[in-house]
Amino acid sequence: MGISASQARLLTITARLTSNEYESQQISNAKMRLAIKSEQASSEYIAALNTKQFMFTTYDAKGNATTEELTPNALYQYADMKNQYALVNSSGQMLVSSADAKNFKLAENVDEFLELYGIEKVYKSKALGESAVKLNTYSDEGGLKDYYEAWEQAVETAKTATYTDASGKEISSDEVYRNDKFNAFEAYNAALEDYQEKVSLYNSGLVNTDVAGALNILNNAKEAYSHCVNFDEWAKYKAKNAEPEIFENVTEYYRVLDDFLSEAEDLGCTSLQDTYTYSDATKAQWYTNLWYRMNGASSEKSAQGSNETNFAVLDSKLASSKNWLQDALGQGLISLEVASYAAATNLIPDESKPLSVILKGISWTPTEYGSCKDFTELDDDKAIARAEAEYQRKNNEISAKDKKYENKIKTLDTEHNSLQTEYESVQSAMNKNVERSFKTFS
Repeated sequence: MGISASQARLLTITARLTSNEYESQQISNAKMRLAIKSEQASSEYIAALNTKQFMFTTYDAKGNATTEELTPNALYQYADMKNQYALVNSSGQMLVSSADAKNFKLAENVDEFLELYGIEKVYKSKALGESAVKLNTYSDEGGLKDYYEAWEQAVETAKTATYTDASGKEISSDEVYRNDKFNAFEAYNAALEDYQEKVSLYNSGLVNTDVAGALNILNNAKEAYSHCVNFDEWAKYKAKNAEPEIFENVTEYYRVLDDFLSEAEDLGCTSLQDTYTYSDATKAQWYTNLWYRMNGASSEKSAQGSNETNFAVLDSKLASSKNWLQDALGQGLISLEVASYAAATNLIPDESKPLSVILKGISWTPTEYGSCKDFTELDDDKAIARAEAEYQRKNNEISAKDKKYENKIKTLDTEHNSLQTEYESVQSAMNKNVERSFKTFS
């Protein structure tokens, strides 16, 4: 029984020693992981110490500087004495705020766009202002704009309509125009030949001819041919005959336009922009630049503007994020453009649209953000403070765990030594027992 009990005790001690050694190994592995975490925390803290943030500097009218974190919202917010920038995606579209996109969609021309920002035109005379209001408002508001638009539509219909010839065959407007022009030209030449012949007979004194009648026919033929000198004039003539009421209304529109231009000439104005000033000229330039970038060079809403091909709406969260802007610029995901402040030169593209102009003189130029003097780079004190606090927290946590592991290892070492001593004692006693047993049997 003594030997059996000793053997059982040895097995128990051996199992406990094995468990002890295994637990010690686990703790050693855990301490190694703590060391790795400590190294990671140090690396994160060092990286935070090198963190930079972009700041944006603006100036007021007195030259006082104001610095704020660089975000899309900070770039796009209008202010005096401030450079105007555009963030542009890889498709060449300007990234705009949802508010600017909404205003652009509501406006049909640059004047309406400016009015949505509280910018109004101030004409040089009351008469100019009254005429401008009539030309730019609809009949239900006392204006004439819808008369002009109806006339434009009637002319466009004449250009695209399908006509029926004498045989009942449907033919295109181009073919009708060519036929009308040929017939008018033939009629004019015949009338001219007849007139010259009658003048010659009249001058000879041999025959009493109706020169006045021939001249009247010639003038009528000349007028008919003048309506066919080009496709546009022919379409207007067709629209006049097809829609006499619309033509009568647009005549009133052009009468008011003549009054406007006459008044402008009397005031010494040589261009449309000479006829007015803005209630806030600097702000007007800012949002005219924005209209130009979103719409193109036309003062009227263009196809590009209507189809929103020149801009895209920036997510509101990204618009307020400094980190996104820094990363996107740094990685080349977006580029930067800066607007020039040259005054726009308004050129009338088409005499039939005297209030629609081409905005020349405005430009957006690509630029590198590193070359922008109003962008500055500073240590990110907030990020550094957060990193320091996080580093301290992780270090405290690691130290606490490491101390716990150290205490556990000490306990295991003490237990291990005790078990080892007991193991050796039991082993010695068992060996003596075996030795005595062998002597007894021998």
